[in-house]
Amino acid sequence: MIADYFEFLKKIADKDISVKKIRFIREFIGVEGGFIRFVIELRDGSELHAFEYINSDLHKIDYSYHWQDKEKRLITRWDNAPHHSEIETFPHHVHEGEDIKQSEEPTFVEILKKIGER
Repeated sequence: MIADYFEFLKKIADKDISVKKIRFIREFIGVEGGFIRFVIELRDGSELHAFEYINSDLHKIDYSYHWQDKEKRLITRWDNAPHHSEIETFPHHVHEGEDIKQSEEPTFVEILKKIGER
């Protein structure tokens, strides 16, 4: 089940027209969960650094989607690191430059769509 989900993520990234290259950093699948980390180089030179840690029910425990420009400056990062308890959607939030805003838990498909719209 976890392996199928990770394959789904890979196929979605591979089919996206804005994706130039995908580099898989690490993948682990265990009995109780798994994680995947990869970097997507986009055609405009920006990069999406993606990480998901999921349990055996495919529920995301931790995630981070860090999008940066070709000079390695943050464009947007969606994550659920528990360090912004003042945000209404805690622990889910988004960093847009220096601003931190509320955000629902995004899917990988939604992230690629948002990047493609910019």
